[in-house]
Amino acid sequence: MANTAVPTLPGFLRPEANTSRDYFQKAFEAIENQEVERLDMAYGEPDSPFSLHHAKHPTARDLNRYSNVLPYHHSRVVVNGPMAFMNANRITAPPLLRTSLPNDFPGYIATQAPLPETQANFWRMVQDQNVHVIVCLTNVSADRTRKAAKAEQYWPKAGQTDKFGPNLSVRNLDATDSNNEIDYRNLELWDPSSPTTPRRPILLAHYQGWPDHGVPRNSNSLRDIMYTIRSWKRNLKASNNNDDNLGPILVHCSAGVGRTGTFCVIDTALAVLEHTRYPHLSPHPLRNATQQEQAEAQTNDAYDWNQGRDLVFEILSAFRNERMMMVQTGSQYQFCYATVKDLCQ
Repeated sequence: MANTAVPTLPGFLRPEANTSRDYFQKAFEAIENQEVERLDMAYGEPDSPFSLHHAKHPTARDLNRYSNVLPYHHSRVVVNGPMAFMNANRITAPPLLRTSLPNDFPGYIATQAPLPETQANFWRMVQDQNVHVIVCLTNVSADRTRKAAKAEQYWPKAGQTDKFGPNLSVRNLDATDSNNEIDYRNLELWDPSSPTTPRRPILLAHYQGWPDHGVPRNSNSLRDIMYTIRSWKRNLKASNNNDDNLGPILVHCSAGVGRTGTFCVIDTALAVLEHTRYPHLSPHPLRNATQQEQAEAQTNDAYDWNQGRDLVFEILSAFRNERMMMVQTGSQYQFCYATVKDLCQ
């Protein structure tokens, strides 16, 4: 008797899609080849949207954690204040997927771990861009005053308040510090010179189980973080009478490209599947199935999960236009597919 089982995986993840190791390698090579063309413009054409001239300027040169990971001009985040430069790019909805994402899809700020001398500017960027969620994907050194190998802690100790520059204060609302594989830190950000402005709640999701240039052992922790962020934002919106303006999610690792890009690609793929009412997402204690059912109806050009359209390839190709080296290795690229598959039944 013929097998009449209805496929439940998105088309590009089904066995017949032939997403073998050879497929991953060729797809990632295609993305890398496109990047070579962009970098030729970035380094050779000052008027190109991908130009790096601002990042290589003498006033900005020492503000980059790595000399070979620099922000493109057209998508860079400009900070209000005496130090306008940050090694950060705004990551927006992929153009061909905008009808497959919510109208208020916040996107991301992909950035390097702030240096000791850029921490005040980092928090100014958080304030300017209305950021409510920060995702830290790297271990940090507790000494905030000296540059470490990968990153330094840029938030106060539990129960303490620190000033960052003349006009910003950050308080850690947690009673105790912890050092788990995943820690969720509850912070407040405010401008002491503006006492009538409400303090902004900040969720800092800190994932320390992801090796640099590598991938986690499995996708469990990453999926937990994504659903925890969604739950936290739902609760915040409910307490603020459904105020949807929560700004982009700020994501960083050390350089702000490999682990950062991987997170952004997977999180965006999940947002597409949620918004287009993909019916077979894996159960999770924090998943809001009701919200998915209430998502806006699909338009004719929205993503159709039954087709073979490669969601991961499409998202990463778009994100590489906004920040160099997003998803830095072939293993991270394969991990994107594996995690999206884990998100599906």
